[in-house]
Amino acid sequence: MTEMEKFYKLFRRDLKTPRLELRVLEPTKENAKLVWDAIKGENPADFKYVNWTPDYKKPLPESMEETLKQMQQEEKFDINPNGAIWYVFYKGKLIGHHGVFYFDNNRSMQIGNVWFIKSAWGHGFNHEIQDMLMKKAFLELGANRLLYQCMAANERSHKSAIGSGFHLDGTHMPDGSYMDQLVFTKLASEYGK
Repeated sequence: MTEMEKFYKLFRRDLKTPRLELRVLEPTKENAKLVWDAIKGENPADFKYVNWTPDYKKPLPESMEETLKQMQQEEKFDINPNGAIWYVFYKGKLIGHHGVFYFDNNRSMQIGNVWFIKSAWGHGFNHEIQDMLMKKAFLELGANRLLYQCMAANERSHKSAIGSGFHLDGTHMPDGSYMDQLVFTKLASEYGK
């Protein structure tokens, strides 16, 4: 079994943490409605670090149709060939979105595409997911490191990364086309210490 096949087997499926269900949702109209119903009442200002629409220009979709387009785009570009994306459920209610990407050339996994509805903030859900991902990445997949990137101004993500045991490696400075981002890492050798 290749490294990518092992990644697919471990991560491209529904997963559970003690409190959460991480579900793979196909980009269907029914699933887009489920996601749209969860986010349509949210304040776009709370999602300012998420570029979640099909053209990555707005933080939230403005319709169920736009939600479906984003889910289709994710399926085509973000998941294939090296990613896994889940929708996060708590007590049967959709509360967020989480993903990972695997780079088999250096056996690194990167966390990405993370957002939660505002009522889910501050409950430790992201830490719980990251703990599960670390365990699976380091102990089952044999990854060398887990990466976590966030925009420099996104203080909530900084705290989440540090709280989950990541350390700041450096920054990607803006060059006119990219925003300043922080890069956090957790190495396999640091796991469990």
